Amino acid sequence: MMIKKAFTLLLLLIMMGLTVSCGSKEEKRAKFYKRGQTLFEEADFVKAKLEFKNALQIDPKYADAYYMLGRVDMEEKEIRRAYGNFLKAVELDPDLLPAHVELSRMFLAARDIDRAREKIELVLEKDPQNSSALLVRASLMIKEKDTDGAKSLLERLHAKGETAPDLFLMLAAIEQKKGENAGVEKILNDGIQRNPDAMALRLVLVNHYMKVDKKKEAETLLCENIDLHPDIAAYRLALADFYWKSEQKKKAEKVIDALSALEQEDDTEAAREKNIIAAAKFYLRQKEVDRAEKQLTKGISDNPASFTLREALADLYLIKKDPDMALSTLTQSLSLSRDPSDPGILTAKTMMAQIHMMKRETQRAEALVDEVLAEEPKSVDANYIKGQILLSKKKPADAVTAFRTVVAEKPENVNGHLLLGQAHMMNKETTLAIDALKTGIRSNPTDKKLRRALARLYLIEKDEAAAEEQLAKIIEIDPEDLRAVGDLGDFKLSRKQYDAAREQYSRIVAKAPKVPAGYLKLARLHEVQVNRDKAIDILEKGYRQMPESVPVITSLVKVYIADKRLDQAKKLCDEKIAVYPDNPFVYNLLAQVQLSGKDAVAAEASLKKAIECNPQWNVPHDNLARLYLSQGKTDEAIENLKSAISQNSKNTGAFMTLAFLYERKGEHEKAKTVYEEALETDEKRWAAANNLAFLLVEHPNGPGDLERALEVAEKAESLRPGDPTVLDTLGWIHYKQGDHEMAVTSLEKALEIKPESGVINYHLAKVFVDSNRLDEARERLEKALADESEYREKDDAKALMERIENS
Repeated sequence: MMIKKAFTLLLLLIMMGLTVSCGSKEEKRAKFYKRGQTLFEEADFVKAKLEFKNALQIDPKYADAYYMLGRVDMEEKEIRRAYGNFLKAVELDPDLLPAHVELSRMFLAARDIDRAREKIELVLEKDPQNSSALLVRASLMIKEKDTDGAKSLLERLHAKGETAPDLFLMLAAIEQKKGENAGVEKILNDGIQRNPDAMALRLVLVNHYMKVDKKKEAETLLCENIDLHPDIAAYRLALADFYWKSEQKKKAEKVIDALSALEQEDDTEAAREKNIIAAAKFYLRQKEVDRAEKQLTKGISDNPASFTLREALADLYLIKKDPDMALSTLTQSLSLSRDPSDPGILTAKTMMAQIHMMKRETQRAEALVDEVLAEEPKSVDANYIKGQILLSKKKPADAVTAFRTVVAEKPENVNGHLLLGQAHMMNKETTLAIDALKTGIRSNPTDKKLRRALARLYLIEKDEAAAEEQLAKIIEIDPEDLRAVGDLGDFKLSRKQYDAAREQYSRIVAKAPKVPAGYLKLARLHEVQVNRDKAIDILEKGYRQMPESVPVITSLVKVYIADKRLDQAKKLCDEKIAVYPDNPFVYNLLAQVQLSGKDAVAAEASLKKAIECNPQWNVPHDNLARLYLSQGKTDEAIENLKSAISQNSKNTGAFMTLAFLYERKGEHEKAKTVYEEALETDEKRWAAANNLAFLLVEHPNGPGDLERALEVAEKAESLRPGDPTVLDTLGWIHYKQGDHEMAVTSLEKALEIKPESGVINYHLAKVFVDSNRLDEARERLEKALADESEYREKDDAKALMERIENS
């Protein structure tokens, strides 16, 4: 019995010993947290993050660990992730004031003034002397133009011993606005003396010295920065940039060479690669592409086993628009390891897949992506590409799976949420699409693209109140977003809420009197209300503000014509021609006035003059072709144009008008032949290439014409990058090929440049209809039909709108 008691006692002692040695849950949690704080202070953010995550493994409701993770995210520039961690911290512990302060700073950065103020008032109510919160309040006051109040508050804080760098930065900014250069320098130098390592203060002072032409002081400070932090590339780059801008390029090159050769105690190879890439990027910023390439190729020569440098070199070749060299470089990476799961191999294959997607080589891209996913099923980039491929193959259910992985692994990936929503819509799952976007907004609450997309989906579901709420929220997030203000106004106008629409459009005019959109939208509102006098008044006001604005002049002349004020319309055109005698746009506009006055001879002369000024511009050719057709002069005009071409094969205007005449007569093969001849005589005629591509896709003779159309359109795009007409043609070709994703991408890019274009809006509407995105299609068709200019598909746009309304 005594033996049993002794054994029991021994067992209890052992268990107690184990408990003490292992420590309590709180002790373990605190140990990880404290170690994380130490690492954070040492700027070892990767290891600090691991320690805070270890603390959360023990206690998933540990608010302080979420707060510190948020601070790590801020250091790593992962803003959206930081927001989520700070939000979680205050959810778990509403009294964790530092997290509320960080959230207020984020709201302020996102220009969400009301929510920033709400957070600061919450903190100051609990701790009126909280200096961090008071600094944010000062920043709020500056945002609200109360600089005197902000200065008074900052000076009180300074008097009480506050020395945070932000205090000096704000005081310096206030002095700078007043033009007090001496005051700026005094404040910043004071701040640097109290915060020797505060690089923000030093860099602001450098910029100030440059502004007031104190280059010697700027150079001294830049050199001091390097002495303080010799391992940080940014400070060497700042000095090199200073030398380059000061026309001391040899000194700049010396600094960059030193950066490339810089070695660090920890992780030497990775650090050197990082510095070589930073040096290459420096030269890229100076438009010295060859020097950037030389930096990277030398780095690879010195370190042949580097995946990272080859990835950077591939990126550079893409900047040079040489995807084949990029692929060749990445292919070399594949020979650096026999392990298919090596991160370098997976990254190289993913990059190669992205390039093949860019080249529209979907099959090759998919093969590479599948290899990556076989090794790393949760790869964000590979799943994103796979999802895009599946969408293009019209397999939305499979695409949903891919995009769900993307947003699960990286909730801050906005495009992942958008495409997940799109996949659900293609699969006719509107409710799930809405849920996907709402989930995206929870992770990215200030993202405007997600809210715009969600508003469109609410409209599909006929939930107008929810749609309006999202449009209003975008403006709340960014009051300066004039597109959002215009969208809300358009929403009100479409619902015949004229006063509310007028309020939004007037806001645009008040906020941006030099932007055409407000005047154009207000004028359209007045025309809808059959008040042409007011439409003319607002456009004349816009013209006085922006006498060079093409959209304003065009709209004003058209309203004059509609109101039979031909003398005023002609006078306006004549005034512009007197100032700009070589402007094709005004001659084309004058021709419209002359045709309205039944003066066909004068209109023909004006259109010929417009063509002479800019032979590549399609519009006057089209208008001249219409004029000839209306006069029954088609054959005569064709013969004259043929004669002109035979006498001068470089007469671009004759080629273009002749082709347009054939198009108008419905002789599409002859039009194609003329465009082909134009390109044979001058391969740089981008307009001829663009128009030929469009004819090939609209009037194909065989299955190969679509591929030929894409080839010719891509040639036009290389000659005229970013041109909305060419982007429209590319989008239309992708649509005809069944690649709706690429079609939307091209057409939306075109609309960013030319948002009121009837034909581009119609083309995008067609894609949306075939993708079962009917409400978005309706929105585009409303824009298409609002375009008062004549375009060939206008009747088709009307018919499509009727079809949608009756479906």
